[in-house]
Amino acid sequence: MRNLPLYVTALGTVLPILAACGGSPPPPPPPPPQPAGAVEVEAPPAEVVVQTAPPPERVEVIPAAPSAEHIWIRGSWHWDGAAWVWRPGHYEVRRVGFRWVHAHYEARGGGWVYVPGHWAR
Repeated sequence: MRNLPLYVTALGTVLPILAACGGSPPPPPPPPPQPAGAVEVEAPPAEVVVQTAPPPERVEVIPAAPSAEHIWIRGSWHWDGAAWVWRPGHYEVRRVGFRWVHAHYEARGGGWVYVPGHWAR
């Protein structure tokens, strides 16, 4: 067996130890638990100005609710940045202490301001 320089021998010992350590930082800790009954609610989205008016609302057949805790969120036209796209209605579980604000449009400044639906207190 040949005699290797000391630094080569040391690297042969240290590298496997470093590899076993993983070399990457540990993952971040999980978020703290929510208090019982807490509901995470989004802030109202920013308004978007669209130069074309939305099409007329579609008539939807509303199916039976899955439970008394569900409310119907009616469908609406959504601006995707290039065109109006229909988002059909759906049921969501009622959020205690909140009300659903339907998507709506306001004629303003030569355009239409589209405000997506959201939960509000």
